[in-house]
Amino acid sequence: MIFALSTDTLSTMRIRKFLLRFLAIYAAAFVLVYLIPEHIHRRDFDRAFFAWLHDRTPQNEAALRSEQRKNEMIKLVDTALVSFTGLVVSSSTK
Repeated sequence: MIFALSTDTLSTMRIRKFLLRFLAIYAAAFVLVYLIPEHIHRRDFDRAFFAWLHDRTPQNEAALRSEQRKNEMIKLVDTALVSFTGLVVSSSTK
């Protein structure tokens, strides 16, 4: 009974150590991938930008900021997927 308890503790510690390493490597990969410049071309952003450029009203500025946030969210999702995929592929090739 005591041996089983210590084995469970060791396996829990191994899992925790693995997860911490995985998260640290994933965080580093996320930062590196995020630093790569990405060009997201969307027609909605273009429309909002040109509307704001020709008529700088608060409504057009709000529409432009909204489209910028959408672009930022797309970049975050792309970064998360690319870094996770790279991490999984690099760990499975060992």
